[in-house]
Amino acid sequence: MFKKNSKKFLLSNRALAIPITYLILFVSLVAIISATYSFAIVKISARGALLKASVAKQNMQILDDAVHSVAWSFGASEVVYIDDSGGVFQTEPTAKRLAINFTNEQSFSETFSEIVFNSSVGRVFYELEPSEFNDVGLFVRGDYRAIINQSASTMTQLYFATGNDAKELTLCYRPSATAALIGTSNGKPLNLIRIYIINLNSSENLMLKEKFYLKVTAVNVATVTRQYVFNVSVSSIALKAIFDGTLSTIWLPVSSNVEGAVVNLEIVVCNVTIQRVEV
Repeated sequence: MFKKNSKKFLLSNRALAIPITYLILFVSLVAIISATYSFAIVKISARGALLKASVAKQNMQILDDAVHSVAWSFGASEVVYIDDSGGVFQTEPTAKRLAINFTNEQSFSETFSEIVFNSSVGRVFYELEPSEFNDVGLFVRGDYRAIINQSASTMTQLYFATGNDAKELTLCYRPSATAALIGTSNGKPLNLIRIYIINLNSSENLMLKEKFYLKVTAVNVATVTRQYVFNVSVSSIALKAIFDGTLSTIWLPVSSNVEGAVVNLEIVVCNVTIQRVEV
């Protein structure tokens, strides 16, 4: 009798173990599917954010090309199409304070230092959707320097940064400078130092989403000239620029003789406006 009961008990346990096993397998399978689905959603979302950032980057490069296309040509304009990147496009005309100091850095007996430009030059930027990709600090065009003097370098600064509420893709313009010997003045070599500045602070205040058109116009080109006369030999002059808190210094060559040198400084500002238009 005991053997029969034991046999029945074992058979009942085996019968019970089968559905429990299937239940465990089912729960495990559901957990695996759920984890796989969550991982796939995260990856798809990340790829979507990356794609939208790529569209924003392309939009900004198109806009930058238009700015360079019209710059230095009075009245020139160009209309560009901005595709939907999922972010918010904004202009900030009063942003990006630029100060330029014309100085010899105490390199010879005649010491001088003068602020020759001090104003905001504006910027445009995208507020991007959150993503897992850490590209903050990455420059798409240009680099970190506040002023340049190489002809091969671009005035453009297009880069990813951290904004107040989200990651941003910023487009702005740093100054560029050149130096050349152009003749003589009262027996001294006459040098021309020219500083080029693209100024966006006459643009409209914009906050735009989805698809739209922008008109880029070179409103005018303004030039301010100063002259500096040196009575000792000069080999170079420094331009120190502070652009939105970043300090850079460049040295420009100056031709001189025993009597000294004359330097004409020209600050050439191209005022560019960016506004929305309907096409």
